[in-house]
Amino acid sequence: MELDIVKALFGFYIVAVSLLRLMAEKEYFRLTRMKKIWGRSQGLLIHFLSNVVMPLLFAIYFFCRGITAVPGL
Repeated sequence: MELDIVKALFGFYIVAVSLLRLMAEKEYFRLTRMKKIWGRSQGLLIHFLSNVVMPLLFAIYFFCRGITAVPGL
């Protein structure tokens, strides 16, 4: 399997885990700490950007690179 596709799958896995943690009943300790330091809305935004959006962008990038590198497509 192409290495970029593996990176993309890992990125999607990180996004899924981060979203599940963000929507869970019990807050993740890093999210609680960020909300204490930055405030509720800014802490959630920073946590969402760093743990969901950035891995998702990298996953999409590596997925596209992996698809274009496969011969015959």
